[in-house]
Amino acid sequence: MQLTFADITLPGWLVVSQWALLFALGLLIIMMYRQVALLEQLKERGSERAGLQPGEKAHSFDYIPVNRITNVLTRFEPRGRWSLLLFADPSCASCQNALLALEKLSPHLPQSLQVLVATTSEPALISASDAFKLTSFELGRIPVDVSTRLYNTGVTPFGHLIDPEGVVHAKGIVTDEASLRKLVRHGDSKLINVEFTVS
Repeated sequence: MQLTFADITLPGWLVVSQWALLFALGLLIIMMYRQVALLEQLKERGSERAGLQPGEKAHSFDYIPVNRITNVLTRFEPRGRWSLLLFADPSCASCQNALLALEKLSPHLPQSLQVLVATTSEPALISASDAFKLTSFELGRIPVDVSTRLYNTGVTPFGHLIDPEGVVHAKGIVTDEASLRKLVRHGDSKLINVEFTVS
């Protein structure tokens, strides 16, 4: 004797509960996507408000180099060439991703581009992060007021692209390769003609 699906009967409560569960699951998925979209909007709004606005003059400041042999106080001068100033924190996972992405894009960046990764963190925290410890870019410790007062940046990782006149050309949160590419491509195509390869 062969059974078919037509021969199987399920209790009514089980059928109703399965449909109710399916409906609830669909509702949860819709709510999750709505929440993700809301978070993205908030991030974009936060990014618009944070940092110096395009067209504003970038500020010079002193920093202590972390990945140099000598820790002599050095001046960041955002004039004379294109500069990428990245505020980052070693305890932030997105910052570590941003540094690794920047390292990956390094061969495609113009030699004339000045890059400074600025952090307010202590040396112990910096050495605990491989992404920070092994970066080939200039890494500098700065006072908190440089990021908060001078550059109005309370979120990391946050980048400013500054033109040779010392004016902020573009800015924004940079958490991965795509956002870094987008920020750098805001530059003058004659000076920052970056051709990125997508892996």
